[in-house]
Amino acid sequence: MGPPIPIYEPLESGNQDGIYISRSYDASSHFETTTDDVRDLYRRVEGKEMEIDMKKAEQLEIEQQ
Repeated sequence: MGPPIPIYEPLESGNQDGIYISRSYDASSHFETTTDDVRDLYRRVEGKEMEIDMKKAEQLEIEQQ
């Protein structure tokens, strides 16, 4: 096994310059940690927590068919 691969994280939130950067990923990244990163990016960009209404999403999917 080789040396560990570094994981990078943004130094700033992105609010000052409008550049939003996610954390880096490695081969062992899991769906849960990736989802946490997406939620963090959304919070930083939009200024509020991401809310997902599954019933509404399912209804939109049905309407688009």
